[in-house]
Amino acid sequence: MASLSTYIRQLTIQDLEECHSVEAAAFPPAEAATWEKIATSTSAGDQLLAHIVATRSGNSTVKDEDMAYPQDWRSSSTVDQSIGHQPGGRTITLHSLAVLPRRQRSGLGKALMTAYIKHFQSSGTVDRISILTYERLVPYYKGLGFKHLGRSESEYAGIAWHGLTYYFEG
Repeated sequence: MASLSTYIRQLTIQDLEECHSVEAAAFPPAEAATWEKIATSTSAGDQLLAHIVATRSGNSTVKDEDMAYPQDWRSSSTVDQSIGHQPGGRTITLHSLAVLPRRQRSGLGKALMTAYIKHFQSSGTVDRISILTYERLVPYYKGLGFKHLGRSESEYAGIAWHGLTYYFEG
């Protein structure tokens, strides 16, 4: 296998198609972020192997409205500000940590999440990172320092989600 060089950077709109491809490969259709959702969150020669899609929220845990996006975000200058990304929010709502299936269980997701947590921890701009995940992934996120909050009230994509939050110390 060829040597793998990993680097972490913030995604731009130029990464949109690759992000959508990774998302579609990593999640079932009902759960994968749409092209539009990735576009609202948001190389030549590089290969995207994993990504994180997230927004800010005023909620302390992930709610269904955090997972939504304004349907008319492209055409309207007055989009619905009550759903989706809330620029002043103190909670990062993690929508997806997607790793190409052939790179899963290689430590790439852990490295990406660790760098992501450190970035926001040192920024001082947020209080926590919250996520909804499958029950089977609860131990994975607990291993990264997230606190399991139990079964979520969210019904996004018809899944029985579990809520977890990583709290930054004051």
